[in-house]
Amino acid sequence: MSPQQQAQFLDQGWLHVPSVLNAENLAELQAEFDRIWETEKPPVGSRKLLKNPAFRALVEHPAVLDVHRTFFGQATQLLQYDLLRQGPRSSFPVRAWHRDFTHPGDHPLSINTIVYFDDTPEEVGPTRVVPGSHRGDAVPPPDMRHEPLPGEVAAYAKAGDAVFINSAIWHTGGRNTGDGVRRGAYLYYGYWWLRPFSDTEPEKYGIPWEALEGASTSRLELLGLKQPLSDIHMYEPQEVRT
Repeated sequence: MSPQQQAQFLDQGWLHVPSVLNAENLAELQAEFDRIWETEKPPVGSRKLLKNPAFRALVEHPAVLDVHRTFFGQATQLLQYDLLRQGPRSSFPVRAWHRDFTHPGDHPLSINTIVYFDDTPEEVGPTRVVPGSHRGDAVPPPDMRHEPLPGEVAAYAKAGDAVFINSAIWHTGGRNTGDGVRRGAYLYYGYWWLRPFSDTEPEKYGIPWEALEGASTSRLELLGLKQPLSDIHMYEPQEVRT
């Protein structure tokens, strides 16, 4: 992550990074997505995903993980992991503005990452954000929850791109009005002292045994199973910023 990208993320609350996945990696994940969606059946959370080698590798993909390491350093933890699929001509809302984590400030406590497996032009319903709305404690106006908002920006991502979103920013998905599907992996990282979703929804987000076979120290830390620092409340800005 370049200094310019880091500054942009802190200022705007989001960042679109093209071509995070190469063509071979993208093709493998697209195929595995379809297989898992068919065999495991939705909803597909980390309990199902982390059994799969390709999706285990995505959690530690350098182009994904290094962005989070920029902000959270060694204290990076995977909090939640999902696959989402929206079929053609869906009935999803055109907009549904919300904040995932209402803890305002320039520096994130958690970041949502969307890795796209399909192009998302306007007709596919791209993710939209309101840059700068991660600051302050306001939430999207209830009477505008399904309406366009001043200053909103659409992330017209290509297959293989990633969008990183400060989880406090106002954002929304969109409605797929096209003929194709919209597939993506949603990886939610934050400081390791935050409580992961596996604690509260183990049937969906519990850690399967396959994720632990031959697991490195780094993976155990990412999954919240090994304490990465010497104290549960430790915060080391000098490390986080390197």
